[in-house]
Amino acid sequence: MDTPLELSFHNMDSSDALKTAVDGHLTKLKQFHDHIIGCRVVIEMPHKSHRTGQNIPDVHVVVRVPGKDLVVSREAAHANGKKSTTDAYALLDDAFRAAQQQLKDYRRIRQGDVKTKSNGLDIGS
Repeated sequence: MDTPLELSFHNMDSSDALKTAVDGHLTKLKQFHDHIIGCRVVIEMPHKSHRTGQNIPDVHVVVRVPGKDLVVSREAAHANGKKSTTDAYALLDDAFRAAQQQLKDYRRIRQGDVKTKSNGLDIGS
């Protein structure tokens, strides 16, 4: 990476364990693109509630590659009725899984490996 990892914790104490988890995800992400310029990860508690289960973390990941910023946000509090987790590690896993998929898709587009839809008409006959 051209720039070091930017990791921020908002409304919560920083965590060496979460930093280690982010580093592991970033190492895995580097396998899918040969030139990641930088990565910014923000893990935040939207409210400073001390009641268990009431304060769900949000995870935001921005991966910078040449020509594009890939952005993933996982905001469990806004899951609109979907089953959500209060575990920052599970949200982190999900966010990096989505970033990995975006990175794969972007790489395929850049390499020209994306197939275009055919309209079913054979014009060359």
